[in-house]
Amino acid sequence: MQLSETVEWGLHACLALAMMPDGARIPARSLAEYHGIKPGYFSKAMQKLVAAGIIQSVEGRSGGLALAKPAEDVSLLQIVMALEDHKTFFRCTEIRQKGPCAAAPKHYRTPCNIARVMHKADAEWRRVLATTSLADLRQSATAEPIPGINEATQDWLAETGAVRGL
Repeated sequence: MQLSETVEWGLHACLALAMMPDGARIPARSLAEYHGIKPGYFSKAMQKLVAAGIIQSVEGRSGGLALAKPAEDVSLLQIVMALEDHKTFFRCTEIRQKGPCAAAPKHYRTPCNIARVMHKADAEWRRVLATTSLADLRQSATAEPIPGINEATQDWLAETGAVRGL
């Protein structure tokens, strides 16, 4: 399974928003620049997250993006599902019912062993993402910071004036 890079962008953007002080907003263009992503592509991902009610977009000079709800209430699964078009990573086409040696359809009333295992793996993957919140990510990011990143980020935010609404 391979998720689109949009999922990576959305997860990092949401984590960045979760790290901001209450009431702060940052323009989508600035958030795209911070992550080194072309603004046009990035804004499409952000629009999907806005439509899903995960982030909010405020217009105007002091506008920008912010989380629409507390980080504790946003699961990684919600973000992934808002950004991905397909809902499951395995699609069974019932290949076992095709070909010259296939049995009659009445013998295929239940999913095959392969489909059952793949659906079980999908359910486990979803469980992990559903039980991990942005607050969990924020906690681990602040507990194990990469040396120099916090300082560089604060300097960049001050230089660009990207944070709004405080």
